[in-house]
Amino acid sequence: MTEWRENHDSYLPLQAGSAQLTDFILQNGEHLDVFLRKTKLFQNDLQRSDVTLSAMQLAQLYRNTRAMTTHPDLALRLGQQLLPSSLVQFSAGLMYAPDVARALAFLEHTQALWSPLVHITSLSSAGHLHWYFSDAQGVLLDAYERNTLFVATMEALRSALCWFGQGIDGRQWRYELNSLSPALNSECQSHWLLGDVKHATFACLRIPKAQLTQPFIHASDSLYKMTCQQIESVPASFLGTIQSYLLEQVTDMPSLQQMADRLAMSPATLKRKLKAHRTCYQKQVDSARALLSHHYAHVLGYSSEQIADTLCFYDVSNFRRAMKRWLIMT
Repeated sequence: MTEWRENHDSYLPLQAGSAQLTDFILQNGEHLDVFLRKTKLFQNDLQRSDVTLSAMQLAQLYRNTRAMTTHPDLALRLGQQLLPSSLVQFSAGLMYAPDVARALAFLEHTQALWSPLVHITSLSSAGHLHWYFSDAQGVLLDAYERNTLFVATMEALRSALCWFGQGIDGRQWRYELNSLSPALNSECQSHWLLGDVKHATFACLRIPKAQLTQPFIHASDSLYKMTCQQIESVPASFLGTIQSYLLEQVTDMPSLQQMADRLAMSPATLKRKLKAHRTCYQKQVDSARALLSHHYAHVLGYSSEQIADTLCFYDVSNFRRAMKRWLIMT
């Protein structure tokens, strides 16, 4: 069984976003005492190598930036600094990856380090790799927080792959987000050289499959493989662990009891942990089905009948009613 981290666990190094946020705040003349409120952190904590944060503390730091700065490029600037520093001792796995495909596989496995508040779901279509983004810890309370983290994660991927890859053109990527503010939307259009950022139900980054074989400048198969052996110890988030398993079992969704058995805990304990993450088991099941339904319908072009059959609904009318409920939920 894979170990996981919960949103109150203190395990995130300062490089996982808090150090970068601190630099941004100081560079813009803001006050650190406002930045640190409600986090139980002190200014000297930000200079100590042995300090670790929980997901709840990191989310609060992002939350505090809203009241402090009017810089709409915060998410983009943060994303440019996340990789490879946030991978700490595992950064060689990204820097020396043989090609884009294996760099992405490495980043997906270590996602809890370099973008710990975001869960990544990787799905495919004929021409693209689709990375969908969701709340990994149940700590992102509104659209501002979600979009700040989703944009930062997209920019981290774009800047890192274009930096280490040979001839990677991020202008061919497709960026899909929900409810961006006009200011952030304008910044993203300008920085990503886009006509527009597509408004979509689910935050998603589409990368052309033709780019996946592009080699990396400093490719070293030996260093990459050695680092891959080390990352088995990197834990996933609690909600990410549940979502990954649900997506594997989409044709036969496990019951609450079956999920509890897989996680080696009682159903009551699972319910309690989910409540602490601001969710419940049915919401997690609905989230998995909603994401797959969206991908099947809007990317793969499945009919309602095909999706209902794939997700094991008894009839199409039941599936359509469920879809309406999922759309309200998302």
